[in-house]
Amino acid sequence: MRRAVQGACRLRGVARQQERGISGIRRRAPVGCLNASVSEKSVSHSFTQKRACTAAPRVNQNLRNVSVIAHVDHGKTTLVDALLNQSGQVKKMTGTRVMDSNTIEQERGITILAKNTCIQLPDNTINIVDTPGHADFSGEVERALQMVEGFILLVDGAEGPKPGTRYVLQKSLELNLKPIVVINKVDRTDVSKIESTKDKIESLFLELAINDDQLDYPVLYGSGKAGFMSTEMDIREGTLQPLFDAILETIPPPKEATPEKLQVMVTSMEVDSKGKKDITVRVFSGKLGVKDEVFWTDYIQGEKSLGSFKVQSISKFAGLDKIPATSLEFGDIAVIRSDAADKMDIKIGHSLCAKNLLAPLPYKPLDPPTFMVTLHPNRSPVAGQDGKLFGGPDIRDRLQKEVVRNLAMDLEIKGPDEFQVTGRGLLHLGVLFEEMRRQGFEMELSKPTVLFKTVDGVKHEPWDIVTIRCESDNSDEVSGLMFNNHAEQRAAAELDDGWSETEWVLPGRCMIGLAGQIKSVGGATAEIMQETLDYRPFDSSFTIRREQGSLLSSGEGEVSSDGLNTIAKHGVSFVTDKTKTYVDMIVGRRESAVGDMIVNVTKPSSGWGSGGRTPGYQIHTLETALEYIQDDEFVEITPSTIRMRKRPKSDKDRKNSKKG
Repeated sequence: MRRAVQGACRLRGVARQQERGISGIRRRAPVGCLNASVSEKSVSHSFTQKRACTAAPRVNQNLRNVSVIAHVDHGKTTLVDALLNQSGQVKKMTGTRVMDSNTIEQERGITILAKNTCIQLPDNTINIVDTPGHADFSGEVERALQMVEGFILLVDGAEGPKPGTRYVLQKSLELNLKPIVVINKVDRTDVSKIESTKDKIESLFLELAINDDQLDYPVLYGSGKAGFMSTEMDIREGTLQPLFDAILETIPPPKEATPEKLQVMVTSMEVDSKGKKDITVRVFSGKLGVKDEVFWTDYIQGEKSLGSFKVQSISKFAGLDKIPATSLEFGDIAVIRSDAADKMDIKIGHSLCAKNLLAPLPYKPLDPPTFMVTLHPNRSPVAGQDGKLFGGPDIRDRLQKEVVRNLAMDLEIKGPDEFQVTGRGLLHLGVLFEEMRRQGFEMELSKPTVLFKTVDGVKHEPWDIVTIRCESDNSDEVSGLMFNNHAEQRAAAELDDGWSETEWVLPGRCMIGLAGQIKSVGGATAEIMQETLDYRPFDSSFTIRREQGSLLSSGEGEVSSDGLNTIAKHGVSFVTDKTKTYVDMIVGRRESAVGDMIVNVTKPSSGWGSGGRTPGYQIHTLETALEYIQDDEFVEITPSTIRMRKRPKSDKDRKNSKKG
């Protein structure tokens, strides 16, 4: 990288420090220690560790730990598939995106959980962490980055850096990780766009880098899908060997954090239905073996043990499998098990150490949740008819297991039958609810809300940055919709093939329920990318309310053809023929009128005679149902159905409701 660029970075860093003041300068872990930044609070606990770090650290020369990061759909998982295939680590690839082993990941074509794999080369071992690209699962990215020394930043050659690119790059650079840049999908675009993408990446590094070394990175061009990489921009064939070479040459090998001490970090945890824990760990110092006794603690507790257990088994990653091992050394990433640990409150970020040598590792906290949904057991008239798990204790136990492994999610138990779950967004929480539905749970969910916070006594709310791509013919309608929902336009550009891209900022609560409307006016192919930008003072003048009222069932029974005809007269149907309904179940949306309407959808069918018409249908998914409901409505989920219903009314209220 040019000296002028490095000099600009240095000057910018000085300016940042002057703005923050001395107390705001980021503190780094001592040389040879964990690469994460250390807070002022944690520094006060670190005298013993600092003294130990003065010894020359050992280096595990034949090992590399690297994470693959990118904006959603820029090709991370496909690239990891290709690396596994060409390394010979996986003899037979069964389909594509083999790292996406979760059923919902396969159905939706997205990565939800960060996953580990390992490639064994003739003389070296590469541990790879594949990460999600969607902003709702950014907590997985933050967690995964604390296992590695470097990262591969993957950017689509035609699209260039996107909001997700900026986020994951910033988090990686804050941890002082070593970068490799891969411009992907070059076989699907031209050289001018690739050059433009390269320039944009350079500008992004210049903006986000916190030291000169981070501006010195290799750039490779290729295609994960086609299985080639090159240091030359115009090459369109070959293998992934240049990327393997770049990993070995650029990513630093692990250095032992504190010689002569055992330091192991818990980086992820899976809990099965029987409460057995698979604990994924990264060894930063020392050696860990089967039957060794370890003491667990965290950086806040300092040199105070929270408990101990004996390691019963160790499994190392090998391609898509795990293989038994007898011991681990510094730099290794593996899975350990212990019956005693299953009963302990061990969390991600905790440290495992040897007796009388407690030296917990610093762990960078994840960004806090911004989104909340309240859960109750199903209280509808048909509760208990479909699922097998519908009581408050069942729901509580399942949610408590989830927050153990899902570090970006939190749980507050408000009562025996009320649970507030917080996370990074609607998709983040929606995946949990979908998993629970498939596991046999029956629940009802409240309208999602954003989480506010107080800054200097002033209420603040999260603001989002939203990027929308749609056909140019629809862009005016999309823009009108965004302006009407208090959005501010930051950028607009015309793309190839008759598409346009606009960028907006708006309060996060204004985006709840807006995605479906954007798809409605922007076309089914419209793409929406949303991330939390910052927090700003709450503005009560921004009112958020669905314009159309709901159509409510007047009674219990099955929807008839005459009932569908009634819905068609007033709006859009959420149900089909023979759907079972009950009183106050939401069966449709009024087309252009405010206020709810009660309709008889179960009346005996007389056929589709004269005057009959088929209604328009909108069959909701879990996420679109959560977007639709208002404060006085619930989403009811069971293993086989997703329904919406009104909060139960008194007889007097029902008599005052409009009937159709």
